[in-house]
Amino acid sequence: MSLFIRLSRSGPSLGLAFLVTASRVIAQEAPPSPLTFNEALQRAAEHNPALAAQGYAERAAEALIEQASLRPNPTLDVALENFGGTGAFRGADGIESTVQASQVLERGGKRAKRVALAGRERDVAAKEYAVHRAEVLGSTASAYVAVLAAQQSLALAAEPLKLARETVAAVDIRLKAAVASPAEPARARAALASAHADVARAEAVLVNARTTLAATWGGRPADVGRVAGGLHIPAALPPEDEFLAKLALHPRLDFQQAVIAGRRAALTLAHAQAKQDVTVGGGVRFIREGSDAAFVAGVSVPLPFSNQNQGNIRAARETLAGAEQSVRAVEAELRVAFTAAWQDLVAAHTAAQNLRREALPATEEAYAAVRSAYEQGQLPLIDVLDAQRALIGLRHQLLEAETAYAAALARAEALTHASFPSLGNLLNRS
Repeated sequence: MSLFIRLSRSGPSLGLAFLVTASRVIAQEAPPSPLTFNEALQRAAEHNPALAAQGYAERAAEALIEQASLRPNPTLDVALENFGGTGAFRGADGIESTVQASQVLERGGKRAKRVALAGRERDVAAKEYAVHRAEVLGSTASAYVAVLAAQQSLALAAEPLKLARETVAAVDIRLKAAVASPAEPARARAALASAHADVARAEAVLVNARTTLAATWGGRPADVGRVAGGLHIPAALPPEDEFLAKLALHPRLDFQQAVIAGRRAALTLAHAQAKQDVTVGGGVRFIREGSDAAFVAGVSVPLPFSNQNQGNIRAARETLAGAEQSVRAVEAELRVAFTAAWQDLVAAHTAAQNLRREALPATEEAYAAVRSAYEQGQLPLIDVLDAQRALIGLRHQLLEAETAYAAALARAEALTHASFPSLGNLLNRS
């Protein structure tokens, strides 16, 4: 308090400068907050490069609606006749000119049907964007789980390294006291080298996982840093029926329905295009060097003897039938994907529960007993190293099971709920 008073007396600018400098130092020393699951999803949804590119397709479809609403342009014809010939038509003495405008009159409601088709194509683009968004979020969720698992794997690898260092120190003491065999230091150093290698591998896996996660929003591995959350799975499985009830709301099904609507609109337009358009025109003809003039008019109607657009109509009909049939294929693919994810979820849950409840406590107890016996000179170092490897291996098995559970949950929710409520609750568990 006395320091602040002295600074205030020396002038407000000095006190302000001190506070600003102190705040900067604190800000530099404070570690960045961990990246949360929801923040990762938001980054991917807002900045994913593929989604940004897909957004242009919808805007392009909007432009095509505008184009489809336009009527055919009128045509202006200018014709010159009876010049540059022989006799009376030599030079330009007998020239005749005709100025005529013509307009195509569309029949069958083609314009309205073009607009309807363009609108359906815009819906298809919007639904396709939703499909890509769901895929991106699913990839982001899986990548986030992989980073979290890699973090925990690195933490597991760091613990054996610490134990290996402690073991080397303890063996050196025992060797100096002449209570350890000459082979024990070599074994301890070998275990230490192996622990160092495990840490290096775990660090490489973590870098790769961060790179994959950052790529979902076009970022760099440094943008990820540390992620928040845990993988301690719950005691009970989530209800499967709730997932299955939402499977019918997958964006791929909405996309397929939009495709079907677009194919129907294309078939309707193909039928309308079988109606022949009428071209009407009128103008003025100037005769005898422009001294006389007369009106001209005409109507042009194609005679549909052979081309009645039957090929395009048939193609549109077959394309519509194929789109309708594809709905069943999409439903089957979604159900197969969900079943596979759910079975992986159940298997991982069972394995993790068995390891955590039964195998892990027993292995930890055995390791503690072996280490205590070694410290009392009752067992050789090789038994301690074997017990340590068994414990480390079991903890890695548990982490693999919990990671498999979270990854399967991410796959299941990517098919049923794009906001990942169950996975979010899992990762936020203490």
